This record gives sequence, C-alpha cells and structure tokens, in this order.
Amino acid sequence: MWTYVLFNIKSNLKRKENLILVVLFIVCEIALLFILNTRSFTESPYQTSLGISIASVSQKNDPKLYQEFMDEVNLIRQTIDKGEQDGKEKNWKSYCEYKVKVSVLEAQWYMVTSNMPNDSYFEHADVLEELRKEYGLPDLSQYEKLIVQKSNDINLYFFSMQQARYFDYLLKHDLAPITYSYVDASSVSLQTARYILPVVLPLLVGLLLFQQRERRAKTEKTILTISGVKKKYVRWNLISDVLFVLLVVFLPILVYMIVLVPFKGVSNLIYPVLYYKPGFTGFHYWDTQGLDYIELVASGLTNMSVNQFTTPGMELMPLWQCTLFVAFGLVLSTIFYVLLITVLSKLMKNKYLSLLVFLVVLGLCSLASPLGNMQKINTFNPMSYRDFGMNLLGTSYFGYFAGIVIIGLYSVILYLVSKWCAKKVRV
Repeated sequence: MWTYVLFNIKSNLKRKENLILVVLFIVCEIALLFILNTRSFTESPYQTSLGISIASVSQKNDPKLYQEFMDEVNLIRQTIDKGEQDGKEKNWKSYCEYKVKVSVLEAQWYMVTSNMPNDSYFEHADVLEELRKEYGLPDLSQYEKLIVQKSNDINLYFFSMQQARYFDYLLKHDLAPITYSYVDASSVSLQTARYILPVVLPLLVGLLLFQQRERRAKTEKTILTISGVKKKYVRWNLISDVLFVLLVVFLPILVYMIVLVPFKGVSNLIYPVLYYKPGFTGFHYWDTQGLDYIELVASGLTNMSVNQFTTPGMELMPLWQCTLFVAFGLVLSTIFYVLLITVLSKLMKNKYLSLLVFLVVLGLCSLASPLGNMQKINTFNPMSYRDFGMNLLGTSYFGYFAGIVIIGLYSVILYLVSKWCAKKVRV
C-alpha cells in the first residue's frame, strides 16, 4: 500500500502544474506573514481599562464611607494612568500587574452593583477573590450600601474577569503581551490557518486533484480487476491524496517555524489563548438576540467580546494546544474536500465540470454561511467550519465540537459514496 501511496505523492509533486500552484501558495503565505508582521507594529498589545462607574453611588447613605470610597476610586485612577504609561513604555511586568489589579477591582465592582445572585451568574468569583487577596487589593463590597440603583447588566463583569485571569497568567509565566496579528515561530501556524487556509485550502484541493481522473484511468482499469485490491483502492487513493495536500500545506508552515525560531524563540508556545469552552465540549450555538452591536477587543491572539453572552464561556488554553486542535480540524477539512472532489470526478465524465461543481458548491455554502452568520440551519453547512480557528476561539457562531462532528459525518458519507462509485461507476 505505502509503495502505491508514495508513488502517487511523487508523481503529483513532479507535475509542472502542481509545482506552480505550490509556489503560488508559498508566495501568498509569505505575503500574508509580511502583512501581519507589519500590522502587529501598529496594533496595541494593551486595552484601555473599562473603569469603575460611580454613577449609581450616593453619599447621602453614608458621607464618611462615601469619602473612603472616592479615595479608593482616585487611587484606582492613578493606577490606571501609571499602568497605561507602563504599557506605552513596554514595561510589561509592571503593566500586567496593573491590569490584573484593575481588572479584579472592576469585576468585583460589577458584582457589587449587579442585581444578579453571585452563586448563579458570576463564574470564577472564587478565583477573583484569591487574586484580590494575593495582590493586596481592597474589598469593594464594603461600599455596597452606597449604591442607590443596581443593574442587571453583567456582561462587563465577564470581560473584566477574563482580563484579570489572562494577565495573571502572563505575569506568572513571565510572558509579554502580544498583538492579534503577532507572528513568531509559535503563532505562525495559527495565523496561517485562520487568515489564508479557509479560502486557499479548498482551492488547493480542487486544483491539485481535479486532473487525477485522466491520469489514473488506465491504472484503475487494471487494479479494479484484481481480487482483494478493489476494496482497498479507494482507501489507498484517499490516503495518498490527503497526504499530498497536507504536505503542500504544512511543510511550508514547518519551514517558517524553523526559520523564525532564531529571531523570536518558542516561549510563546505556552501563551494563553481564550477559547469558547461550551462550543469545544458540545453542540453550543451563540445566542445573541437583543444585541444591537458586538464590540470585540483583542486579548492577545483572541478577539474577545465585551458585550456578548459568549464571554462567560471563554477559558484559557496554551497556544501549542490550540494549534494542535486547529491542525486537527484542518486535517479533517482536507479529508472532506479530497473526498468531495473525488466523488464528483467519479460521477462526472468531464474533469473541468467536476472542478466547477466542486467550487460552486463550496462557494454557495460559504455565501450561505458567512463567518458572522447566526442562522441555526447553518450548523449543518460544512463551510460554517472552514475556519476552525474561529470556531475554537469563539469568534464564529458555530462551535468547534459541532464542526468536528459535522465534517466527520460528511467525510464518512462521501467515503462510502466513493467506494460505491468504485464498484458501480465506469472509469
């Protein structure tokens, strides 16, 4: 089997058309990485603090306590001013410590000013309390009697809570904040996966493999008459085609990683990435009804929502682990695309027609499910999962787990159809 697989891969690599496509793909990747690297210099690795609102506080309830509260607020404002200056001067250790302190105080204040019961709505409140004590911060709950009107809005609590945990992780692992477009040996694979592969991967599969029918025709006529080989033939072709595409996709990324190691190292492999846990562990669809707009703030390599209901479900994951999950999704997507073009090439005599149908089907599915689409029917649309980075990191309305299951099921169905084609459809 492996002799046949290696033969197919070598023959594909020797074809002039395929070499041109590979070169163009590598050029596109290099251009993308250059653009991202340039953009990262203009992006800010730090976010402005949300602040502590005193609009709901009245001194009538207790003037002396009110003055103590205002003293605390003034100290917090001074801390914010110093912290922002530390960020501009790239004094990252001091900046991360400031962000932890301010985010903990903000989150605590949102708890105090909210009508929501703490045990039901405020996730990681115990972690915040531990951080408050660890960093020697005041307990703002003592000023609760000053509040004249509480709010039902708890979205800002979740944002501040996640920021506190995120920057505490950076501080304790001696990591400097990075920007959303940051490129180094650790992040190059994730950046390539979410910026270029959602569009380029299906194009690559279609263009690299659409001529396979003619080249394999004579071989198939012989092989499919051999007893015991016919059943394995579909599997052999699938393995060789998938490995060929993965070689074209992942080998350049591996080379980029090796080249970038001397410049920036690999310390960011443990960098914290915020991923959407409900969508990672089960079928979970974002419910954003009632929101007029969505405000996203970059937290390192993740775009986190300030006002969206998914924010409570965000959890920390090291970058190396995130990269592996995204890579697994890419491998599964590659298998799906390869099987789709294989089945179409079997069912249609004209190779150009099969390529056209392949591109039209995927294009229409992409148009039906843009990455910001919220229609639940698109849970079953395979192109809702063309960017597993977005599905995992919570910037798509469809979760990672659903994508793995849906793409996996489609792949199984297409594999069975391809086996049927090998038996019934003439070569």
